[in-house]
Amino acid sequence: MIIDCHNHVLATALPPGHDRFVREMRAPGHRRAGRLPAYRPATDEDWVGLEGDLDPIDPGTLVDDHVSAGVDRATVLAVAPSTYTTYGERGTIDLGRVTDVDGPLEVAKSNDYIASLTRRHPELIGMSAVNPKFRGVEWARDELTRAVGELGLQGLKLYPMYDHYAPADRDLAFPIYERAVELGIGVMVHMGTSSAKDTVLDYGRPGALDEVARHFPDLPLLVCHAGFPWVDECLAMVARHDNTYLDISMFATKSTQRQLYEFLLRAQQLGCPLSRICWGTDYPGGGKPAVLLPKLTLVNDVADPGAPISRLDVANMVGGNWARFAGLTDWSEQETLEQLEAWEPRWRDS
Repeated sequence: MIIDCHNHVLATALPPGHDRFVREMRAPGHRRAGRLPAYRPATDEDWVGLEGDLDPIDPGTLVDDHVSAGVDRATVLAVAPSTYTTYGERGTIDLGRVTDVDGPLEVAKSNDYIASLTRRHPELIGMSAVNPKFRGVEWARDELTRAVGELGLQGLKLYPMYDHYAPADRDLAFPIYERAVELGIGVMVHMGTSSAKDTVLDYGRPGALDEVARHFPDLPLLVCHAGFPWVDECLAMVARHDNTYLDISMFATKSTQRQLYEFLLRAQQLGCPLSRICWGTDYPGGGKPAVLLPKLTLVNDVADPGAPISRLDVANMVGGNWARFAGLTDWSEQETLEQLEAWEPRWRDS
């Protein structure tokens, strides 16, 4: 079973904050491609023709894009609710009314929207999100309990740099980790940079999780995006703590296949085992699985003579490692190895 551990769906905020947030996130890619001006701020007129970026991410399209590429399961991450940043009411929101969640649209229902999608689409694995600054720490702890115990979500995603609190804040963050330990779930944390302007860059440094990993040695903790651009810092941190993992979502998008291979060698050089590296896309912003999955599964096409990445390590990176992090019990090593062999000709042809 191949699992994409990092995807986003629906919308990220209520308008107009949603539109501004998405534009800030997408602008660098459009500038690189020449669709937006590189030497001055983009105007509304510059965005004409790019309005599709602002559409909610359709869950059916997400599933189709994954299944057609050979991916069995896609983890969809709730966005934590907030109301105090310049983006206004931010959080997973069902602007297109595609879920069965009744009542007015509210970012406080982020976890309900994700849970609704997992009920409708068995290919999706839902991760909750909470924010201790939204309605207080106790609300966040109770909401996490509800999201896991009542809604059936698999774990937790935190966004400290977006929500303006330090990842190792003992008053705000530590009580959330404590509840995650009690619930027996893993915690993914956004780490790395962001092109969204109203974020706190210092809170994206992977080293900020070192204190968390030391204080909570029984908490499965995952650094998203390999902490890009602080990749070595991420690898060093994961190497230090047996309870930590990382995903390569967005990082792999920004890397060539050769750079991805060298990253895997660098991980081993720094003592970070490949058994704690998870494949993800950051769909749709990171790209489509049809492009990103072969970049890893066929990584030995660019390997040095005599220094390939083992087939077993590849199989675990595209499913087994995240299954272990998230406590999934239905992942099969042999089944995934056979799946890689069956799909390889199609990936290579494409």
